[in-house]
Amino acid sequence: MPYNLIYFAVRGRAQSIRYLAADQGIELLEEIIPMNEWESFKNKQPFGQLPVLLDGDLELAQSNAILRHIARQHGLYGSSEREKALIDMVNDQLQDLRESYARMIYDSDFEKAKAIYIENLPNLLASLEIYFGKNKGGSAFFVGDQISFVDYNVFDLLDCFLVLSSSSLDSLPLLKGFHSRMASRQKIAELRATEAFQNMKICGNGKQ
Repeated sequence: MPYNLIYFAVRGRAQSIRYLAADQGIELLEEIIPMNEWESFKNKQPFGQLPVLLDGDLELAQSNAILRHIARQHGLYGSSEREKALIDMVNDQLQDLRESYARMIYDSDFEKAKAIYIENLPNLLASLEIYFGKNKGGSAFFVGDQISFVDYNVFDLLDCFLVLSSSSLDSLPLLKGFHSRMASRQKIAELRATEAFQNMKICGNGKQ
């Protein structure tokens, strides 16, 4: 039975889920909610927000909960309790970075906030670069020997930063290499080559 993902026609908080499903050959159907219909749809959702995943009779909100659910079912959550804990740790760090990105995107003076954010990005990402280097010298994945859901989440966020500024990872060679390797994975590359993906904005306000 395929998963059903409900979201808007933006990358937003659903794109890492899309990457994971595409790369792993997991069937994912999508219901796109037009922005102008959201208010009438909002109260029907568990917490009044999207994305929402339907898996049989399970209705699951929150993008990270969705990623973990799919990961548990498809062997993408580490090979031990230790690896699960480390994957959760990296994912929580990403949440902090996503929140800082969102504050910048929705700042009332976007251009000023964007310039400041781009300048500070190497500092924001320095600890992630260092941590990544501790696992096989940053030559593969963030935790362990196999890809996990957090790798798709990191890739998506780094991609947002590269859209913001194409040179944002130039001083972070391990993260830049990771992004390049993930983008080169066949099914991810095929998804990113589609017209639908290339025309899709990252955020609902159109700023990126």
